[in-house]
Amino acid sequence: MSNTQDKLLAEFPETTFQAWRQQVDKDLKGGDFQKRLVTKLLDGFEVQPLYAPSEAAPSADIAGFAGLPPYRRGARAVGRHDASWDMRTLHEHSDVQQLRANITADLQRGARSLWLRFDATVRFGLDADALRTAVKLDGVPCISALQLEQVLLGVDLAAVPLMLDAGGNAAAVAAMFFGVARKRGVPLQKLQGSLCCDPLGAIAQDGTLPHSSAAACALAIDLARFTAANASGLRSMNVSTSAYHDAGASSVQEIAYALATGVCYLGWLTQAGLDVGSAARQIGFTYSVGSDLFLELAKLRAARLCWSKVVAACGGDDAAQNTTLHAVTSRRTKTQRDPWVNMLRSTTEAFSAMAGGADSLTTRGFDEAIGPSDTFAQRIARNVQVVLNEEAHVTQVADPAGGSYYVESLTDTLARTAWAAFQQIEAQGGMQQALLSGLIGKQIAEVADKRSAALRKRSTSVLGVNQYANLNEEPVLRPAADATKARGEQSAELTRLRSAHSQDAAVAVINRARSAGSSLVAAAVEAAALGASLGTLSTALAGGAKAICQPPLPVHRDADLYEALRTRCDLHAAKSGQRPTAFLCNLGAIPQHKARSAFSTGFMNAGGIAVADNEGFATPQAAADAFAASGAALVLICGSDDQYPDWLPALLPLLQGKGAREVVLAGRPGEREAAYLQAGVTRFIFLGSDVIATLTGLLDRIGVAS
Repeated sequence: MSNTQDKLLAEFPETTFQAWRQQVDKDLKGGDFQKRLVTKLLDGFEVQPLYAPSEAAPSADIAGFAGLPPYRRGARAVGRHDASWDMRTLHEHSDVQQLRANITADLQRGARSLWLRFDATVRFGLDADALRTAVKLDGVPCISALQLEQVLLGVDLAAVPLMLDAGGNAAAVAAMFFGVARKRGVPLQKLQGSLCCDPLGAIAQDGTLPHSSAAACALAIDLARFTAANASGLRSMNVSTSAYHDAGASSVQEIAYALATGVCYLGWLTQAGLDVGSAARQIGFTYSVGSDLFLELAKLRAARLCWSKVVAACGGDDAAQNTTLHAVTSRRTKTQRDPWVNMLRSTTEAFSAMAGGADSLTTRGFDEAIGPSDTFAQRIARNVQVVLNEEAHVTQVADPAGGSYYVESLTDTLARTAWAAFQQIEAQGGMQQALLSGLIGKQIAEVADKRSAALRKRSTSVLGVNQYANLNEEPVLRPAADATKARGEQSAELTRLRSAHSQDAAVAVINRARSAGSSLVAAAVEAAALGASLGTLSTALAGGAKAICQPPLPVHRDADLYEALRTRCDLHAAKSGQRPTAFLCNLGAIPQHKARSAFSTGFMNAGGIAVADNEGFATPQAAADAFAASGAALVLICGSDDQYPDWLPALLPLLQGKGAREVVLAGRPGEREAAYLQAGVTRFIFLGSDVIATLTGLLDRIGVAS
């Protein structure tokens, strides 16, 4: 074996980084190395085309050891050889019966834990029917402990970790959950998972808290104390970056905001008397993972590293510096058009999360951007992880990317840049002040605008949408969740609770606890058992404190702008019977126009405009006659730069005479721009032009309703 290996290696003589660079400079033939081969990321730093030891992180021991501080290489010293990979499936169906069926299917097919995301009425703490019907049903209903018990019917609470995502109303739902466990006879110490108390994340995602920030702090402290004392297998707080990621934040911003939020919560708990170790034990993290494989992988490694440094600086020991890191595939990267490609995106994102050291992972359904996922999409979402874990063995190696010069350098750069951004937030008053003042939204908007600019120019590709769009694809349809049944069940449950006259008694229990200075969460558990509704619990726990309400961070899917144009053209086609079409006026033989006609076809298709193609024309008159016969309103002239001066003077008047409303020229006009415009060209398209602005203008011009 060694002899064979030696022979193979002999065929590839050893070289140096300097020799490689010299060869590259020679091959570029005077081209700019920086512009041609170096990639600048949204965070401002650069990615080199090749990394060597000299480009790796400036550290005496780059990689360190897995399972030891600063946990750059993950929380475990070895891979998950015991097949204990935590597949965490997301559940947010509003129909309790269907929800239970989905949960059962997932647990039977590989899921080890469940993520329940409760609907807006739960997150906002609403009870009144008039208010509830005004809020979109977008998750698990939970108007009472009895309804939560029905949701969890068939789930072994002692064996299945749960992530209860109730936004700003975590304490009320946690109280109901503890009540359900006690009713079933399950000791609270056997419960596992997270109660997901994340008031700052709730403000970012929903724009609202059912109580003031002071009340949120007090409830978070109370919940942490109760959990630490009674349910040590749970973490009470969970810092989520999903709202920031979905709004367009960069990887550096996600880490910085998570650190600043974690420091805020750590401060709340330690100032209330918890030691650093106990406080850190209550805090976990959830990161959304995008499709840039190495960047997202390095993001998770850098996040662990930075949090370890934070806790160490606060005096936490080695165990306190560790944390749980849950990952979820990105919502921002998913498309409605050609959604099958989302399977590939999710696979890449899942690989990044697993190789990057996530403790658990949720893969979203490939059709989630269209509507509630069907059983096929749920199966694919599960099997992505099953294949990566059981066939690709990704999780069975501790930190598989560790030691790579590129990954280590990227991890180090992300960590250092994020740490600087975190320090800036702290210098300006911390995460709570930055979020409520609008600073966070402003920072994210600046990065989102940069990302949008790259998408608009197609320098960032979304396959199936702004590149290789298929206008003849069969639409994937997902019916919206029927809210009628769920609303009826909630209304009936609310009527039952009110008729039981238990609300006043429940409020009295919580008020007595407040007067006595005892645990509100413990009182809420008792109140939930008495039959308190979700709204009653939420209002009583708020103690009269005014709710926070401000605009939430927006959700920006990468495909949004293009899909809006596609929809616009689809509606026009359905109404008029004809899709907006551009006629390709190809000049001369195929080699003279092929490259630009292919580019122009992709350009138009990205916005839903069809093209009438051909093999080219020998004369201007032939081209104009073909245009007239096509019935198109747009003309796209495709040829070489050398052809345009000879063809355009004769061609443009003929096209205008045949009724062309817009004449678009493929290629940069350069110094001839003014002359071409004067002759009748209305627009130019080329690599780097704003595709969205151009297509919007064309559709406006030819009368396609917006």
